[in-house]
Amino acid sequence: MRSALRDEPVSVLDRILAILDTVRESHGTTTITQLALATGIPKSTVSRLVGDLIRQRYLTRAEDGVVIGLRLFELGARASTPRRLSIAALPVLAELFNATGEHLNVAVQEGRDMLSVISVRGRLRPVPSRAGVRVPSATTALGKAVLAFTSDESILASVMAGLDPQRRHMLERELATVRTESVAVDRCETFPGVVGVASPVLSPERLPVAAISVAGPVTNMDANRMMPLVRHAALALTHRLALQVA
Repeated sequence: MRSALRDEPVSVLDRILAILDTVRESHGTTTITQLALATGIPKSTVSRLVGDLIRQRYLTRAEDGVVIGLRLFELGARASTPRRLSIAALPVLAELFNATGEHLNVAVQEGRDMLSVISVRGRLRPVPSRAGVRVPSATTALGKAVLAFTSDESILASVMAGLDPQRRHMLERELATVRTESVAVDRCETFPGVVGVASPVLSPERLPVAAISVAGPVTNMDANRMMPLVRHAALALTHRLALQVA
């Protein structure tokens, strides 16, 4: 952590940046008292600013204090994608784009949502999603591809709890099919007129690392033709990530 002997940050922006830097450098949870000591900012001011940062999702409450929030990651994703995933995915996406010409996404699970980390524009206008944008797991092909293999039962239960009984039963059947076929479909459930097909990128333990999808207009999007292409792309990305680790 930073030394409390430095000059107290003067402007509101300086104080906010000092708080965020201190939380980041702690590599864990940080309390209001610790933030005040490390930054030299009065404790009452720290408490007020932290409350504002939590409401804006730049910080998140944890059991023992606060941690960096998801919004900072979302903003970062708009500027630069996670390096390891990006390096492995770009050649795979190039091949998939040449084969389809449609909108492509690589996304990771973040709570009940999927967070797009790589996006390639296709024929769709307007673009339904882009890097740094969250989409719901329950309806998107990306989300279904990951939910089918997730080991976090609390997330799956949370997603299911938000659905009515009929929709919950339908999703359970869909996820069972995804586990068998390694491909999921979104038939205009998330974005009107847009069909999406996705396949999971799995670890050697068959846990979801990410998902890759292709999306196009319902008028000329053949989901059946896209399924083997997306499945092949996901397998290729899985293998490339494994080679990075080896």
